[in-house]
Amino acid sequence: MSKIVKYEYLHNNKIILYDDNKKIFIKNKKRYDLDKVYTYLDNHGIDNYLKPLRITDREIYFDYLDSLKLDKDEMAKRLIYNLSIWQNKTTIYRKIDKDKLKEEYDQYKNKIIYLENYYYTLQDMIESKVYMSSCEYLFIRNVSIIYKALNYSKNVLEEWYKLSLNETKERYVMCHGKCQLDHFISSDKDYFISLEKAHIGRVSEDFICFYNHHYDEIEMESSFRFYQHRYKYRKIEILYLTFNLLMPDKIDIYPSSLDKSVELSAYFEKLDYTFLFVSEYQKDNHHNKEYEFN
Repeated sequence: MSKIVKYEYLHNNKIILYDDNKKIFIKNKKRYDLDKVYTYLDNHGIDNYLKPLRITDREIYFDYLDSLKLDKDEMAKRLIYNLSIWQNKTTIYRKIDKDKLKEEYDQYKNKIIYLENYYYTLQDMIESKVYMSSCEYLFIRNVSIIYKALNYSKNVLEEWYKLSLNETKERYVMCHGKCQLDHFISSDKDYFISLEKAHIGRVSEDFICFYNHHYDEIEMESSFRFYQHRYKYRKIEILYLTFNLLMPDKIDIYPSSLDKSVELSAYFEKLDYTFLFVSEYQKDNHHNKEYEFN
């Protein structure tokens, strides 16, 4: 029988090392019904997640796996491939509740109106000044792309809502909830890990998460083309993806500092890149009516 040699701690989790070189990773249990997620995946024939060895009231035990040393583009390709497996095997169709749809539409619309008012007010305040700080100048010089993104998001939101009103059913899948490279391992095979936020949701939710975490680290256009080859979006899903990617976040430009200037520059660079990304997948599918936007 193997004996414990050492305990190690990693981000509030524990690793147990045994004398036969076996390692066990013990993670704090953050969701009481996580076993139901594992059962759901098993029932749908999904085996590309790291299965626990044991689950207690407070902890979950896993084999500790050493990940292969792969670059981020290769890891992204593997993640996308495995995401498509999840989605193909867990796709379901749900009747669209028009009342809930209207609530969701209003939430997005009100968010856009709030952001427009926020940025118009901020712009007016800055332009009334005699002298601008470096962050204020950077904001004024680039604020037009924010308005462009808000206007585009508003138009796509309207198209998504009108199309949804004419649909009767919508596709849903099991979403990972934290779909990013930190929660994916390539070892003896590929595994998703950290399923605490797994849930049934819209098909584009996981890719939105993936994009927001990695748009500046990997070749996103080719990753999306590969993804669409494996799991093709319908028009309604492309529209939902588009306004969620392009709707800008609220950003505070104060206090003015070098760090804030770097943050602002990254914010505008993401908006610029996202417009290019959206235009690329529109261009790739310009012969397919499902991808045409008004």
